[in-house]
Parts: sequence; C-alpha cells; structure tokens
Amino acid sequence: MKTLGIHTNYIRITATEPAMKAAEDISEKSYSHEGDCVVVYMGVEKDDEAAPETVARKVAEDTIKRAQTLKANKIVVYPYVHLTQNPSSPRTALAVLKKTAELLEQSGLDVFRAPFGWYKGFEISAKGHPLSEWSGVFTADEQEAEAEEKKEAKGPREKFTRYVAVDLEGVIYEIDPKEFEKCPIFKKKEPVYKLLKRFIGNELGKGMDTERAPKHIEFMQRQELVDYCDVSEKGHYKWFPKGLFIQKLILDYAGRLAREWGAMEIKNPLIIRGDNNIVGELMGEFHERDYKVDGGRGICYLRYASDPLGFPFMQNVRFSYKQSPLKVYEEATCFRNEQEGEVSGLKRVRNFMMTDMHAACSNLDEARNEYEALCRKFRDLMNDIIARERWVLGWEGTTAFFEENTEWLLNICADMKVPSFFKLMPEMSHYYAIKNEFQSITEDESNIQVSTVQWDVKDGERFNIGFIDDDGKKYPSPVILHASSFGSIERTLCTILENIALDIREGKPGMFPVWLAPAQVRVAPVKDEFIEFADEIADRLNAANVRADVDDRPDTVGKKIRNGEREWIPYILVVGAKEKESGMLTVRTRAERKEIEMSFDDLVARIREETAGMPFRPLPLPARVSKRPIFFG
Repeated sequence: MKTLGIHTNYIRITATEPAMKAAEDISEKSYSHEGDCVVVYMGVEKDDEAAPETVARKVAEDTIKRAQTLKANKIVVYPYVHLTQNPSSPRTALAVLKKTAELLEQSGLDVFRAPFGWYKGFEISAKGHPLSEWSGVFTADEQEAEAEEKKEAKGPREKFTRYVAVDLEGVIYEIDPKEFEKCPIFKKKEPVYKLLKRFIGNELGKGMDTERAPKHIEFMQRQELVDYCDVSEKGHYKWFPKGLFIQKLILDYAGRLAREWGAMEIKNPLIIRGDNNIVGELMGEFHERDYKVDGGRGICYLRYASDPLGFPFMQNVRFSYKQSPLKVYEEATCFRNEQEGEVSGLKRVRNFMMTDMHAACSNLDEARNEYEALCRKFRDLMNDIIARERWVLGWEGTTAFFEENTEWLLNICADMKVPSFFKLMPEMSHYYAIKNEFQSITEDESNIQVSTVQWDVKDGERFNIGFIDDDGKKYPSPVILHASSFGSIERTLCTILENIALDIREGKPGMFPVWLAPAQVRVAPVKDEFIEFADEIADRLNAANVRADVDDRPDTVGKKIRNGEREWIPYILVVGAKEKESGMLTVRTRAERKEIEMSFDDLVARIREETAGMPFRPLPLPARVSKRPIFFG
C-alpha cells in the first residue's frame, strides 16, 4: 500500500462519471469539508491481497497517530490508484478502503470515504506547515499474511457467544463450551445423543485427534470410482466410469427433488469478473479461498458457489407476488482454493459439483413454509440415502433471530427427529440470519455436512431481487432461501462411503444402496458352456431396468463369487444346468448373506421394490466383465 497524506484547510470533491464497471453506487456526487481535515490518498497494491486487513489496520493506526498529533478529527479516505504501478483487484481495493474507514470510525474520528471507481475532480488547500504532508508505504510480512490466512480459514467461530442443544422432545439445553460434556442432554440413552456429543465436540474444536486415514479414500480407489490426478493439483480428481455413474445418478435425484419442489433449472458461467462490487461484497462474506484467473482482460475469479452469478440472474427476472416464490436450481461446478493441509480425499476438495436451490420470497409466511418443506425433503434424503440414523442437525445464526423465532425453530427440530445444536452470535457475519446443516458423523468420528437450508435477509435488497406487488411497484424480497440438497457430489460420495465403513465396523456387509450400485446383479456361469445362458438372463434383467453383468472370465465359481463380493454387488446369480432346466435362479443376497432360490420375476420384483422411486441409469460398463479394463491398481 502506498499513501499520500495532506493536512488541509478544506477539500472539495466532485464525482464526474464512473471510471469502471466496479464503480460504487452513490447518491451524492459532490462533497466538501470547509475546515481542518486530514486527507489520506491510498493506492492499494497487488501484494496487499495476501493480507488486506493487516494493511488496512497499519494505515489506520498511522492515520490515527497523525490525526492526534495534528489535533484533527475529520478524515477523508481517498482511493488513488495513480500512487502505484501494481494495483490490486478492484474487489481487494474496495475492501481495504472500507476496512480502513471502519477502523478510523471505531477510534472516534469523523470519516468520509470518497467514492471508489469514479473519475473525480477535487480542490484542496494544504496548510503548508512542516507536518502537513507525508507519504507512506505499508506492507504485511510473511508471518502477518499467514496469520490472516489462518484467521480467514477459521471463519467466524470466535464470534459465537451462545451455544444451545435441543433434544428430540424440543427441550433446550444451554451449552458451556468449556465443559460441554457435563450438559444433562448427554445422559439420555438414545444412541443419537452420542453422535450429538461428538458433533458438538468437533464444532467447539474439541474433537478427537485421529491418525487414521479416512476410509472413503481406500474405498473410492478399491471400487474404481475416483482417484487423484497427477497432472492436476491436489483437490482435483479424475472419475472412473463407475464413479461418474454414481455422480450422475445422485444428480438425477437432486434434479428431480428440485423439480418436485417447483424449481426451474438454470445454468450460469463459471467465471466472475473481478470488478463487480456487489458480487465482490457477497464473496467477501465467505472465508473460502478464491481461484484467480487472468485472461489478459483483468482479474476474474472461478465461482465458489452458484450465488455470485445466480443472483444477478434472478435480479433480471420479472415476477409478481402471484408467481412468488421464484425458485431456481443449478448444478454448479465450483472452485475453492483451500489450504494445502485441509484438502483431504473427497471430504475437502478444490473443485466440486454443488446442487444449489434458491427461492426469492415475497413475505415471511411464504418463506417459513418453503424453509420447512426443504428441511423435510433433506431429512428424507439423509434417512433414505446418506446416513440413516447417523446424523444430527447443526444450526448457525444470530441470537436475536433465535429468540424471536424459538417456537418455529424448535418445531422444525422436532420434525427432523434428530437432536440439534445451535451456535449463536450477536451480529450477522454472513448474509443469513439462520441456517442449518445436515451433518453426518463418519467412521473416524469427524462430521460431514451434506444438505443445508439458509435464511438470507441481505441479498434481496443488495442485488435488487424483488417482486411486483399488487400496487404495481417492485419490492425487494425480504427473504431469499439458499438450499443445497447435496453440498457437493464429492462430499456426498465421501459420506456414503464413510457410512459403508461404519456398516462394516458393525459387522454388516459393505454395499451401496441398490439403486446406486453400478451393477445390481452379477450373473456367474459355472462353466463356459453356460455363458450364453448367463448373457440371456443379464439381457432380460437389463431390459427390465435392472443393471446386470456377466462374469465370463475363466475362473472358478468360488472366485467369481468372491470378486462380486469385493465389488459390493447386491445380488450374485450362479447359473448352470440346474438353473437352465428348472427356470429357477440361485441368488446370493449380499444384504442378508443368504442363498435363496427364486424365479426371475420374483428377483425383478424384489429389486424394483428396493429401488422404488429412485432414478435409474443403464449399466455404465460392458456387460461382459472380461471386456473391461482395469482402471486402478
């Protein structure tokens, strides 16, 4: 940061026209102060992007000292890019200017911040005494930049001042973060309270240290689903046919859920221009890292979620109170430049697919109804697909919202039929007044967020997203609901695999839900002469929308069965002369670990019952196993 300071008799500023698309919205174009004043011209530099808050603090501290020496109470913060040959992005510059002005105001000074992104004319009268002019250079050293990075990654945990647990009956328990284990809620016998205790410990930074590698990494490789990519950077993965097949089935489910909710599917670009202040303000409320892209036309960012481009989309949609809420859905490819040490398997990645849903509402009752509906949908998703009984509900929000809406929030908690944990803060740190997170507890006793529903009270006005009321006027939506059925497909697959690991630890067979299994039936002929018969059975099953393949390799029956079990195939059919003559099938069921004799129609009926209501896709690999390459290992 480079600065130029002047102790003045007066300053007069007139904004003439926007100098860039990132120009701030201003209501008054002229400003003047007649009298004693300190003007600080500031050129924010590219290097300041590593620690913008630290640089702003240093400029503010220096300015406060000079104002005290000069006995001046009026400060003008003036953006002046001409002080540097290496300017920062507009987004960083505006953030530093705002932070500097905020810190000066907090010290009791009267501050005016000249408009950013405008061509301006100014008149100034310097006092001309020995201390009336000065320049400065302010930087952050490596340690300061690293400390700010860690603080940013940590997020707003330190802002929480109240912690509340809610049991299955809707009773509130205050949580002391220093001695949370002593809370009476943990004396309850139901197993889910052990999960709640683990989750609260994790959220308070008192989780168990474990050196075990997450089980899902082993499974994603052994099952040939996903793997690291040597020619990309850490946190970006390559998907094998079976993994991509599972990803697409999950997206099929998410898309259908969104359509049933009433959302229209949209698609927005991946790149966000760096000179849009409104989007920059929204991005600044997140603690994730940005991926920067420079195509020679200015700095841009790869989107971290669908919001920064989804909201400008909604901004331009005209809808009335009769068409409210406006619901949209997007399968959004997103990027977050997470810290190296935090990237772990599929749990924390740098490139992911998010299923994002938004609803711009015209009134609070409408917003409450939609919030409840989304919570119920995600409850069923967690129970039926992800984690069954192995999840709890986490909440974050303001103390005021919790106290004003306690009865409503407790009713939602009771409807979820799992205990909840609220972390509350005095003031909003993001755009939401309250949000919940559907948290699965994993094999290593960490937790993974799958779904979320958020109550946004800022972005309707910020982005001018609104509805036409019955008086013909446009009003900003008082609430925009953010929801993600699957916070990311990567994290969802991670959660499913971690729950399979828990099943195995409890003595159950590891397997995908039948609707999600890449092959639902493996047909194993006892001899080569029965391969064609096995093909016929597999063809009939595939025609009936049951995914079936044939192990036609020259192995023993025992080895074919073991191979099918290693691939977690739900049903294995051993076929030979007996089955060909009788028409009955010998079926090995993985879930029950039994061998059952049943007819073809009975097998199809059973699988259809187990997959009822779930999306279907055909087999992702050649039907004959001998035709498949080895993708991993």
